[in-house]
Amino acid sequence: MAAEDLVLGLTCADKQTIVENYLKDFAGGKFTILSSSVASFGEQRTGYLGDHHQLTIVIDSGEDESREITFFAKKLPTRIPKLAAYLVEMKAFSKEAELFRELLPRLLKFGRFGPKCLFQKDNELLVFKNVRVEGFNVLDGNRGLLDLVHLEQVLRALARLHAASFALEAQLGRSLVEAFPGILDENAWVNEENHARTLELELVIKTLCAVIEHHEKVEQRKEELLRKIPDCVRQLFELVKSSTGYRNAVGHGDLWNNNIMFQHNESGVPVDCLLVDFQLPRYVPPAYDFNMLAALTTTRDFRRKHLTFLQGFYYQSLKSELLRHGLNIEQILSKDEFWESCKFYQKAGAIDSFIINHITLLPRNLLDETFSSAEQFERFDEKFKTEKCLKAFDEDAEYRSRVVDIVETLYEVFDLV
Repeated sequence: MAAEDLVLGLTCADKQTIVENYLKDFAGGKFTILSSSVASFGEQRTGYLGDHHQLTIVIDSGEDESREITFFAKKLPTRIPKLAAYLVEMKAFSKEAELFRELLPRLLKFGRFGPKCLFQKDNELLVFKNVRVEGFNVLDGNRGLLDLVHLEQVLRALARLHAASFALEAQLGRSLVEAFPGILDENAWVNEENHARTLELELVIKTLCAVIEHHEKVEQRKEELLRKIPDCVRQLFELVKSSTGYRNAVGHGDLWNNNIMFQHNESGVPVDCLLVDFQLPRYVPPAYDFNMLAALTTTRDFRRKHLTFLQGFYYQSLKSELLRHGLNIEQILSKDEFWESCKFYQKAGAIDSFIINHITLLPRNLLDETFSSAEQFERFDEKFKTEKCLKAFDEDAEYRSRVVDIVETLYEVFDLV
């Protein structure tokens, strides 16, 4: 049995299907698979909610030379049972698989905002077109921060996603939660006793309080913050719910650096963007994604200077996309409603920023080591995470600066200053 068959669980028929689905975009004809191989996708992990591999299949299509095709494969990390169980409980893989079976292909017909899924198996394996061959890559070495020109490309991609959602609803004559029942149910933050994510949010709160305890010097202010901040963070359970006051759309829900891929021209200027990793989408107003992106990938100082411009840029991008689909933005989401909803979802963005960034901004070697084996992952418990965060806070000036900025943002949006 070939190595990739052991790693990815692929049969000969599976590989045949993968290539057939890939060649559909090129009006491909008959072919014979000559060989295949699998390798880890890069030296460092590109994400932490799955194992990522590059699958290479060499085919003979009757032309003069054989052809090598590469694919991106995402697999449930069964070699780390604790992580696999966690992902199964939060339905991360099953949700993404169902989205790529039922909903995302229909949305992608309106405009390209994400990758094409070619094959899935048992809700544990997804195989995609490898967009790296088109020049799409995650930014590296930027500590999760984006500049204006990159943010513009992300906002265009978000506008394509949200506009596709509105356009499909117009086509179907009903909401997507009615047309695709259950597919957009919340799975990131489920407020159920002993649910993995409910327990995780409490661990996040404990780490946040440890940072406040460690950082704040004025005793009275510290006591007040420690008393108020836990319930502020728990508001996330309500903020992720579909809105009854603003128009909802399919939101990405996980807009951190490694889930955003850019294509650059020869001068290094970003010219396109794709969103990847659709494990946590939800049905919420577009302002949720906008605020999540802004909070996760910019600083307070940057937002003070550019937030109004970015809101306007996103809104105009959404307007243009909707016009392409024959829709009037004022009948869907007025400018006033968008600005108002952006203010409302600042709290969600600030909470998400701490939840994600206090971990992803840790030294990469620590995170890669943590996810390298079942034994290492078992050590990544509450005490270990908090200790590592505080150690990085003390020793890494950039980590400390970013975390303080994120915490101060929380104080601002919840009026705790």
